Amino acid sequence: MPDQDTMDFKLILEVRNAGDQAFIKSLLDAEGIVYYMQGEHVAPYLYNALPMRLMVRKDQADLVRELLKDFQLSSAYGGLKG
Repeated sequence: MPDQDTMDFKLILEVRNAGDQAFIKSLLDAEGIVYYMQGEHVAPYLYNALPMRLMVRKDQADLVRELLKDFQLSSAYGGLKG
């Protein structure tokens, strides 16, 4: 997790699939986006019953939504959040 106050981050997306997570992280890393995946170390051990939540710096939220607007999740659960 970045060295910033978690209040500076906004929930953008929930995923339950490691493949989706890897793709999203790769895309955001390439774009220099500051983010963390809440629950990424716990969800796989709980059979993905809990989603991994993409948390992005508030000032980058609109850019990330634009980058992910056409992304189709592998699972029926999750997706872009408000």
